[in-house]
Amino acid sequence: MVERYQMVACIGLRKSESDEMVTVPLYVKVRVEEGSPLPAEQEDMIHRISECMMRRYEQQLADFIKNKRKGEGKNEQDRTRKTV
Repeated sequence: MVERYQMVACIGLRKSESDEMVTVPLYVKVRVEEGSPLPAEQEDMIHRISECMMRRYEQQLADFIKNKRKGEGKNEQDRTRKTV
């Protein structure tokens, strides 16, 4: 058996709004016979994990956009303070 790592998703991380986003890959460790393809069960597991990560990332993005829209109604001083 050989252990290898299969990338299932990438996420963006940053400390605050002003920081640049760092892309972080997420991996799953899989065990396979050397030279053989992934078994169907492991392939299905990787697809399920990727799907969960995509749903979660979509939710975070939707929340971010919703919060940004809420901030549009505030006065100019509040928006300036947030972006500095």
